[in-house]
Formats: sequence, structure tokens, C-alpha cells
Amino acid sequence: MDSANHGASSASEEATSVEPGILFITSPEIDLMQDIIHEGLDEILGADRVYCYPYKDYSQFQYNLAPPSPQKNPHRYPVVRRRLEEWRESIVAVVVGSIRLDALETWQTVSDLFADRPTALINGQWSPILEWPTNVGYTHRFSKDLLPGDEAPGLYPLTYAAPPRAMLPAEMERDIRVSFVVRDTHPLRSECAGLLAEAGFLVFLDADMSREQFCWILNRSRVAVSVRGAAWDSLRYWEIPYHGALLLSQRLPIVVPDNFVDGESAVFFDDPADMMEKIGQLLADEDRLAAIAVAGRRLSREKHTAAARARYLLDRMGLLPILGLVG
Repeated sequence: MDSANHGASSASEEATSVEPGILFITSPEIDLMQDIIHEGLDEILGADRVYCYPYKDYSQFQYNLAPPSPQKNPHRYPVVRRRLEEWRESIVAVVVGSIRLDALETWQTVSDLFADRPTALINGQWSPILEWPTNVGYTHRFSKDLLPGDEAPGLYPLTYAAPPRAMLPAEMERDIRVSFVVRDTHPLRSECAGLLAEAGFLVFLDADMSREQFCWILNRSRVAVSVRGAAWDSLRYWEIPYHGALLLSQRLPIVVPDNFVDGESAVFFDDPADMMEKIGQLLADEDRLAAIAVAGRRLSREKHTAAARARYLLDRMGLLPILGLVG
């Protein structure tokens, strides 16, 4: 099917965009980093300026609450190479949204059309890359879980974010003192869960819970705990402050641009015993707890949404003025 990728009417589908846009190479698999950046680009540029190739079914988003219908989502339709040839002059840069093999192979099939365009390659996987691909072209690299000292020219840190479309940041009575809702994907999580449960706090470890239920718990929590899982970066780190709970997190060793500040917009701990001590201090000073939570929520909304991540990526690529996103 070679239609409806851009615009609602057949006339707009056939028209070539006159505004500069981005070619976004997708993997059809669930890939949280890819999906967050894709959503952010849609938000700041508009879906008609994000040329999705070849296909992305947003209903497969792992964090979706209410998947959009095909009529409202122009990226749910396949596109063929001929379309890219028609749109070529409107495309000023390329974002390869995933290092999954299918995305890299897709990029190889059309890279000849855009060899002169700035190209970002995104690693959103859970394990560090030992060697970046050498059989595809790119000018910028963005990587999850980037450690200090591993940065290099053209290589930038990129973390998850809180995707607003999928969240429920409702204002509710915060009657849950401390919550910890996680999958048991790292030994430290189970150790922290045991201590928190023993102290009488709300703990769900490997619970079969809907995202609505999870969001509802965060909306009611005063403090919510984040601990690394299969990787250092996790969605939970960003979801907690977005919902207005105080982020109490294991101190992360990775590079996080515009990170929360310990004691100002979040509270960090070094080990499970330190976590319990910090909880006691916070619950003993409700004014301080509330002030940190408010600051964390404000920073989350300003710097750690899907749109903010997309803008950060485009800024590092020097594309904001070209795309009309300055001022």
C-alpha cells in the first residue's frame, strides 16, 4: 500500500511537502527509544514532516494506553521507495531510529538517495555497543547508557523520557507514602523490594499490572523508587517525576543531559540501606518532600518529554534553524 502516509485526503497525499522534513527509518519491532524519538519528532514538526519509512504500527507501542486509530495516525501505512524519491528534496536529514538489523538493512536500501544528508544512528538497546556498524552511513551517533569517558566526537548520550501521550498525570490525593512497582530484572530490585515491603510500603514485584494501574499508583504516591533493571536507564526513572511523585532513585553512573539534581528535583541513594535512610528523612519533612517533587515534575515537563528528546537530537545535529525550530 503506497498511500496515506501524509495528510488526510488523497490530494494532500500526492502533494510534495514544501517544508523541510526528516526521514525516519524504522524497525517494526517494539523499540522504546525509537518510538519515543519518533513520537517527539511528530510533536515538534508535525507528522507530515516526518517521513516514516517503511512502516510503523504505533498500536504496538509497549507503553500505549489508548492506541490511535489508523485514520488519525499517518505513520501506520507502508511506504515504497518511489515515494522517497518524490519527497527527496524536502528531506534535509535522516534519523535511523534503531540499530536493529531490520532498520539497518532498510537504511541500506535507500541510503543512496540521501548520502549527502546528515544522518543520526540511534542505539536504544539494553546492552552497550562494542562496535558500531560499519556497513551503513551516518554522521551522528546517539546512545543509551553512555558512560562518562565513552563520549567521542559525534557520539552523544540519549536517554528515555516520559511520553506524555501515553501517560495519565492526574491530580489525586497522594495517600501512598512510598511505592515500588517493577519487573524483577536485576538483583538490586528484589533486594530493595524486600526492604520496602518489610517496612510496610507498597511493593509490586513482577505483578501483572496494566499501565493504567501503574499510572494510577504513581499519581497517588508521594515517593516512588527507581532502581536499574536490565540497563541503567529505564522508563520508570522518567515516569515517576512526570506524575508528580518524588523520584527516589539509585544513583546512575551514565551521562544524563539536564539530569535531576540530588536534593533539589530528585533524591539519589547509593545502596539499599541508604535508600531506607533517605525515605525516613523525606517522610519526616513533608515540606521538603513536596518541594522536591514539584521541582522534579517541572523539570520533567520542560526537559524530559518525547518532544524534548527529539529537539535535543536535532539540536546536536545542527538542524533546529533549518527546520524552523529556533526562536
